[in-house]
Amino acid sequence: MSGPTALEERLVERDGYRLHLRHGGDPARPLVLFLHGYPDSQRMWREIMLALGDTYWVASLDWPGIPAGEPRQPARRYRIDRLLEDIEAAVQALGAERLHLVGHDWGASVGWSYVTHPDYGRRVRSWSFVSGPHLAIWLRWAREELTSGRPRRTAVAAAQLLRAGYTVPLIVWPLGEALWRLAGVRGWQWVLRLAGVPKGDPLLDEDRAQVRALTLGPMALYRQNVLHPPPLPPRDSVTCPVQLIIAERDPFVSEVSYGNLGDYVRDLRIARLPGSHWVTRSHPDEVTALLRRWLEDTTP
Repeated sequence: MSGPTALEERLVERDGYRLHLRHGGDPARPLVLFLHGYPDSQRMWREIMLALGDTYWVASLDWPGIPAGEPRQPARRYRIDRLLEDIEAAVQALGAERLHLVGHDWGASVGWSYVTHPDYGRRVRSWSFVSGPHLAIWLRWAREELTSGRPRRTAVAAAQLLRAGYTVPLIVWPLGEALWRLAGVRGWQWVLRLAGVPKGDPLLDEDRAQVRALTLGPMALYRQNVLHPPPLPPRDSVTCPVQLIIAERDPFVSEVSYGNLGDYVRDLRIARLPGSHWVTRSHPDEVTALLRRWLEDTTP
């Protein structure tokens, strides 16, 4: 069966804003919902979605305030609990009872809270993610390592915190806004290229209005959630199969920072790819193959 050659757009009306969804494939087949990160859009998943659309019903959504032309949203709209409501609204608009979930970067961090939610999590057949921890689980790991009294463990955790140092100007809102406005399109392209998006990738072909929509409003993800993380799930509470795809050259998130995931996940499988943070763009065929095998294994 051949996959779709294009993705259809659907708008979901919310209270004061709209969610932009794209979907393709056969609605009679299992739904795979893709969540994007920061500072990009659902465009990040397009090629992988088209490839998997031959077998699955694939869908993705933009976070509030994206794309350009949508009004900028207040910071509180980017709290994880509010974004979970957006994901649920998208799932209901698509008419799906259950779904496979895939996330990257902030899409992974938000997706984690959907998976561990006592109600929403019941919908999830499987969860596959790249470069984005559950914030509360990650903070628990960092705290335990830093206070372990063992120099090697403390040094490893400190090194990971240094990797996350780029978040400081994003949390300090006026500074981050000023830097993004100064950087413009070229600065945004430089950040994505630095972290693995290949030269000439269509993901980089955005104009000034779209880059501002991607960077300015959604920057609130950091100050709304890093300082106020979601609840820590109970140990051994994640019952759906979970696939962690490790980007081996990710400058932001190291493999070691997932060291306590096994305390929360009953069925955790790990795959590795030799790419950077946007391994989804530098190695799309390899990511597609991993997801296809994963979905085959976890679809009844």
